[in-house]
Amino acid sequence: LSFVGSFVVFAVVPFGPDLIIADLNLGIYFLAAIGSIEAIGVIAAGWASNNKWSIFGAVRAATQVVSYEIPLSLSLVTIACLAGTLSTIGIVESQAGWIWNWFLFRNPFMVVSFLIFYIASLAECKRAPFDLPEAESELVSGFHTEYSGMRFAIFFLAEYAAMYVVSAIGAVLFLGGWYTGIGPLDSWLATSPVLGNVVGALVIITKAFFLVFVQMWLRWTLPRIRLDQMMYLCLKVLVPIGMFVFMAAALWQ
Repeated sequence: LSFVGSFVVFAVVPFGPDLIIADLNLGIYFLAAIGSIEAIGVIAAGWASNNKWSIFGAVRAATQVVSYEIPLSLSLVTIACLAGTLSTIGIVESQAGWIWNWFLFRNPFMVVSFLIFYIASLAECKRAPFDLPEAESELVSGFHTEYSGMRFAIFFLAEYAAMYVVSAIGAVLFLGGWYTGIGPLDSWLATSPVLGNVVGALVIITKAFFLVFVQMWLRWTLPRIRLDQMMYLCLKVLVPIGMFVFMAAALWQ
């Protein structure tokens, strides 16, 4: 369940203008729906271990993922409002041209929306400072305490795949996807499908890997927050700001 929840999402993540498995009309909706399946696998793993540390980790994971899906979804809805489509390809194509056409720079509120998306995605991936489900100093290893060998490897494959997926989605939604941000260069690349796909794939993977680098950087920089601080940040900070940003961005548009 954890593995499938992370890897099926790759179906709607574009790697270039024509490098996508399925360009769904409801691509963003698919991302939000399938991306949360991983949490069910984590909860099942913690409960099935019959270990108190694992159950603590599983309950924390359930609380965290369910809560942070709300601000994450608000960011997705804001993008859908500006782009006028839920298709990931359509969202990237609406950012064609120069760098200021990217949704991150489209209006003053989108920078805040991107920060909300990124913070919520860290919590969704259980990355520091939100690594409460596997807090080594408190819960041994949390939900995967009793797992070793290939089972342990599958959990980490799922986690690192999810890190890349949320970073690639961030690049698609806010950072222009496969576009370089240099209008004439992108127009020239569009005339050659093969070159356009190769350069587009390099651009989108570079943007996604930069966001993955920031995730790892934060792990070495920020201390783990408490459970009550995590819930406070979500429900009393990110959700109200996310709703305000959505309304403000829609009015600006």
